[in-house]
Amino acid sequence: MKTKIAGLILFLYILIISAPSIISACVAFSPDSFLTIPTNHWTLKWFIEFLNQNRWTDALLRTILMGLTSTFSALTIGIPLAYAMTRLDVPFKKIIHGVLLLPIVIPPIILGMGAMPMFYIMRMNGTPLQIILMHTLLVLPIIYLILKVKFENMDIQIEEAARGLGATLFQSILLITIPLIKPSIAISGVAAFVISINESMVAIFIAGPANETISTISWSQLKHAPTPLIAVASLIHLAIITIGGISIYFIMLITNTKNKNNKTQRNE
Repeated sequence: MKTKIAGLILFLYILIISAPSIISACVAFSPDSFLTIPTNHWTLKWFIEFLNQNRWTDALLRTILMGLTSTFSALTIGIPLAYAMTRLDVPFKKIIHGVLLLPIVIPPIILGMGAMPMFYIMRMNGTPLQIILMHTLLVLPIIYLILKVKFENMDIQIEEAARGLGATLFQSILLITIPLIKPSIAISGVAAFVISINESMVAIFIAGPANETISTISWSQLKHAPTPLIAVASLIHLAIITIGGISIYFIMLITNTKNKNNKTQRNE
């Protein structure tokens, strides 16, 4: 009985979560010029229209490039940061840890409103760099937490053995530690990229004509001239999330398989 109830709750949860995405995906194939679910006739004309409009395609390319740049920047900061917080004797460690997690706690609308005057004073308003910086700030806690957990569960004796054989701290990190945490780096990178791509609230506040993203254009058109182009953009977001989720699953699957094989070989 408990299993049936749990299964029913899980089914309802999946239905509630997936229903808006399914409806949005259907609207993208509507023949009408407004947001309706197609009934008898399905068409790809809005996908063609999306590809023919430079504003949308430029925003898509810009969104992907800014997402990749934000992810790379956050990884560059997050890897040494997570290592230092787990391996080194850092003063005020708890305070630093709390500060690093603030972007998760602070509502995006507050971050967006606060960023506007800051970037104006720095004369960076209207540039792609401001979105890259804010997205780096937003995804850094995710990368930091994933890698921190990995470092905490790693056997430090491997690094100590490498240094005992004459390797410097930098060499042991580069040649021993980084290869061992590659799956965690990949997982945190994919998660950060997906979050950056789908972030909209902060981008709405600070984006200008020169740094429009898919999310900001969708929001603008939804207010003034809603068309199925918004549904096409939503479907692209959904596809990126799905690909990201599948990528994380396979990375974890491959990693677990390798770990099991290594344990089997050691036992033999």
